[in-house]
Formats: sequence, C-alpha cells, structure tokens
Amino acid sequence: MTEAAGKLHVVYDNVSLVRGLEADWGFSCLVEWPDVCILFDTGTDGRILLRNMKALGLDIRNVGPVVLSHGHGDHTGDVSALLPRLKP
Repeated sequence: MTEAAGKLHVVYDNVSLVRGLEADWGFSCLVEWPDVCILFDTGTDGRILLRNMKALGLDIRNVGPVVLSHGHGDHTGDVSALLPRLKP
C-alpha cells in the first residue's frame, strides 16, 4: 500500500509479528489516511489495544470512525473502554 493510498496497522492479533506488541485472541487494525483514521474492530481487551497502539506510536485521539465487522467478543471486546478516548 502506498502512502497516497494510506497505511494499515495491525494493532491486535492472535500472533504478533512486531516486537513490543502484545498478542491476544482477537483482531483490530487501524486504517490511516491523511484526513481520516478508521479503527476496524477492537480486539478482545481495550487495555491491550491501547498499549499496542502506543507502542506503534498511534494516538487513539486521531481515530475517527470505529467499524465493527461482527458481534463476536474477539472483534468488539471492550469497546466501551475506548469510547471516552475517541474524538467526538
């Protein structure tokens, strides 16, 4: 994916290929463009998601829409822990 098209950051997954990220059951990725950042799914545990985002240098306050692919807990996790940190 080119810079012009955006960036995809896997921030939560069952296995982490990035040193310093905590692996856990679930999935989340951040899709980042110059004008918007979309969080796709939230993994299982909001605390792990926030730690992994911080380790990657990503700021939760830059996230716009949050998209949940389906209602399973490993994709929706502790979304309520993230809501107060998101921009209105």
